[in-house]
Amino acid sequence: MLNSFCSGVNLRIIMSKNSYANSLNRDVLKYLPVKILPAFAGIFTIFLLTRTLSTFLYADYVFLMATVLLFGQLIGGWINSSVLYFYPDYVANNSVDVLKINVILLQLILFLLGSVAYIITSYLGLKNFEIVIIGLLLVLSQTFLNLLYSFLQAERRIFIQIRSTIIQSLIQIIGIGICFFYYKEKLDAVFLVLFLSYFFAGNYVMYCEGIFRLIFNKQHLLSLDLRISKEILFYGLPICVWFFATQFYAIGDRILFNYFKIDYLVSNYASFRDLSVGLSGFLTMPLLMASHPIIIQMWKSNENLYKIEKIISDNIKLLITLFTPIFMGVFLLGDWVLMQVVGEKYLLDTNLMFLVLISIFLGTVSMYLHKGLEVTGRTMLMTKIALVVAISSLLLNVIVIPVLGVLGACLVAVFSQLMYCFLIYFFSKRIIKIKIPILFIFKNSFLILIAFFLSNYVFKLSSHLLLKLITFFLLTIYLFFSSLDLKIMMRLISRKI
Repeated sequence: MLNSFCSGVNLRIIMSKNSYANSLNRDVLKYLPVKILPAFAGIFTIFLLTRTLSTFLYADYVFLMATVLLFGQLIGGWINSSVLYFYPDYVANNSVDVLKINVILLQLILFLLGSVAYIITSYLGLKNFEIVIIGLLLVLSQTFLNLLYSFLQAERRIFIQIRSTIIQSLIQIIGIGICFFYYKEKLDAVFLVLFLSYFFAGNYVMYCEGIFRLIFNKQHLLSLDLRISKEILFYGLPICVWFFATQFYAIGDRILFNYFKIDYLVSNYASFRDLSVGLSGFLTMPLLMASHPIIIQMWKSNENLYKIEKIISDNIKLLITLFTPIFMGVFLLGDWVLMQVVGEKYLLDTNLMFLVLISIFLGTVSMYLHKGLEVTGRTMLMTKIALVVAISSLLLNVIVIPVLGVLGACLVAVFSQLMYCFLIYFFSKRIIKIKIPILFIFKNSFLILIAFFLSNYVFKLSSHLLLKLITFFLLTIYLFFSSLDLKIMMRLISRKI
C-alpha cells in the first residue's frame, strides 16, 4: 500500500455526541478479525503441540513462552498506552514522524537492555542456548510488531492490522503444521516458526506505515530528541513496570513450576489457560482495543464524564454477559470440550478450569477499573498497586505451589486478580465511577449456579452429554435474549454494516 494512502488520518476531527458510540461499535466489529485469527492460530498450535509433545517437553515450551511474554511486556509494555496518550498531541502539531522515530529508538534501547535479563532467566531454566536465542528473536519480533500496532490503533487504521494479522496467523498455522509432520519433539523448530510469523507481519506493517523511509531518511534522524524520549519514557515506564507486574501474577507461576521441578498437571493447566486466554481474547480484546482510544480522546476533549462512565459500565456489563455462558459451559461441557481439543492426557479438573477462567475474567475487568487513573496519567500509582500484588503473588506462590501444586497456583491467581481489582478501583472511583446493577450481577451468577448444580448433582454420568448440551443452549439463549446491552450493541452495529 502506498505511503501517501497510509498516512491520511486526522484525529483532530471532533466527533458528535452520538458518533462516539457508533464509532465504538463499528471498530469493535472491525477488530474481530484481529482477534479471531490469532485465537484460531493459537488453538491450532495448542491442538497440534499437545498431540506431538510429551507433557515434559510441553512444560519446557510453557516455561519459555512465559519468559518470552514476561520480558516482552517488560521491554515493550509501555508502548500502547504511551503512543495512544501522546499521539493526538503530535497530530495537532503535525509532527507524528518525530514521535514515531523517537519511540522506535527508545524501544530499541530498552530491548537491548532487557535481552540480558531474558537470556539469563531462560538459560537457567532450560540450559539450551539455541532455543534461548530463537526465543530472543521472538521477543524482538513481537515487541516491534506491537509497537507498530500501537501506531495503527492510534490512527484507527484497522484494515492494515487485519492484513498483518492474517500474514502472522497463516505463517504460524502452516509452520506449526509442518512441524507436526516433519519436526516432532523439536522445540527449536516451533519457536523458529513463531519468530518468522511475527517477523514477516512486522515487515508488512513497516512497509505500509513508511517506517523504512522514516528510518533511512537522514532528515528524520535529525529529529531524534532526548527530551521527547524522556517525556515518553516517564509516562510509559510506570506502564512498562505495570504490564510486567500484572503479567507476572498472571503467568509467573509457570516459571516457578520449572524452578521447583513440579510437572504434575502443569502442562494440562498451561494448555487450558492458553486455550482460554485465546478464546476470551477473541471476545474481549476487540471491545478494549476499540474503546480505549475513544475514551482517551473523549477525556482529552473534555467530554461529559457521564458518557465516559456509561461506555465503561456498558463494556463491563457486556463482558459479564459474554463470560457467563463460558462459566456455564465449563461446568456442563468442560471435560468433553477439552477432550476434543487437547486429548485425554491434557484433561483438567472442572474446578481448576473454573478458577482459571475466573482469574482471566477478573483480569479483563480490571482493564476498565483502572481507566480513571490511566486517563489522568496517574500511571505511577497503577504501577505501585501492581507491584504490591505481584510481590504478594510471588510470596504466596513460593509458599503454596510446593504444597498444592497447580491448585495452589490457581487459587493465588484468583486472589491476586481480586486484590488488584479492589485496590485499583478504590483509587480510580474518585475519578470515574462504574455502576453495575445488583440485579444484573445476581441474574448472571444465578445462571452459573444452575449449571454448577445440574453438572454436579443431576447430570453426573457421561451418558448425560446430550442433556447437558440442551441445558447449556437453553440457558445461553435465555441469557442473550434477556440482555438489553447486547441487543442495543447488535442493533447499533447492524445499522452500520
